[in-house]
Amino acid sequence: MKLSKTSGGRNGSELGTIIGQDAVIDGKLKVSHSIRIDGTLNGELESSDTITIGMSGKVDGTLIGENIIIGGTVEGSLKSSGKITLETGSKFSGDLEAAKLVIIEGATFNGRSTMGTSGKSEIRAPRKLNLEPESRPVPVE
Repeated sequence: MKLSKTSGGRNGSELGTIIGQDAVIDGKLKVSHSIRIDGTLNGELESSDTITIGMSGKVDGTLIGENIIIGGTVEGSLKSSGKITLETGSKFSGDLEAAKLVIIEGATFNGRSTMGTSGKSEIRAPRKLNLEPESRPVPVE
């Protein structure tokens, strides 16, 4: 079943796989299209497109994708070359790495984030400021 943006897809790409509410997957899954999980995943999921975890979805493991949308509960790690979105009511606990991060009011996030286009933060050394007054000759009258 493929859904386009006009029939329920979120970002205009085709939804190639739906993991239903009663499904439980243990292990590693790799897809080359968008995927939605409304069931349970224990393991790793990698997609070259968007990964969506529905409100009833539960993940204990690693998600790697272009964009990741969390509506349910995820414990583990997220890695995105694009944007990670934590929707209202979602719960995420773990580490994430993304170019962009959106946390919508009502979402819960406990963990660490690394952001930037390369996925790595750049730490710069603080600049030293010269707070000494300039020495000027004092005019004598």
